[in-house]
Amino acid sequence: MAKALLRPSPAVVLLAAVLLALGPPLAGQDARARFSRHLGAVYAARTLSVIEAGVQDGLPRGLLIDKAMEGVAKGMSPEVVLAAVDTFAAELRDAASVVGPGAMPVALEKAADALRRGVGRELLVRLGRDRADFALLIVSLEELLDAGVELRLAEDLVRYAVAEEFDSEAVLRLPASVKLLIRECGDGQPDSCWSQASVRECARVMPTRPCPTRTLAEAARSAAAQFLLAHSPPPAIQAAAG
Repeated sequence: MAKALLRPSPAVVLLAAVLLALGPPLAGQDARARFSRHLGAVYAARTLSVIEAGVQDGLPRGLLIDKAMEGVAKGMSPEVVLAAVDTFAAELRDAASVVGPGAMPVALEKAADALRRGVGRELLVRLGRDRADFALLIVSLEELLDAGVELRLAEDLVRYAVAEEFDSEAVLRLPASVKLLIRECGDGQPDSCWSQASVRECARVMPTRPCPTRTLAEAARSAAAQFLLAHSPPPAIQAAAG
């Protein structure tokens, strides 16, 4: 009876096998112990079931394990870890429909990130089909969005860059170019400042390719407007007349 009580559950045994197959660092004894201890046998089994279902659908096991371990490391409750892995698996399935089931894990993960941020499927399909540097293109697109550029304009910049066959380095310069224009013209300068700065920046970083000067200027202006809106003081509330 005592030996039966000490026997590890099937869920814990399966977890150990999965983590060992991944190799270090996830296969370390500390990681295995922390995972099973934090989730407990029931939620460990449920989480592993979600992971194995994803693997059967062609999803990278490593990405799903990493998501589970991230939740454990952050001290999330077992219910939240399970939900996070389940949601992430669904996002990866959706991403696979865009970039293809045979995509590299980093491309699949970046496609999922882009879809989560509302990037158009048509653009993602084109990028995944036409460019081997898909993940780098999405990094540039995300940095444009993080800088405050409207989604439509950020997509237009990347779409133009692909159409004109910009290399990875040129595409990755786009967010920095937007920020430079904001520094030069974002303090109330006239329209001519944005257009002239855009032409100069294009000539500097992409001298041998046609450059979307107008879209670059519009993207920088939209980001500057978002910044000003976010940092504007709230409107004063007039006291009601007594």
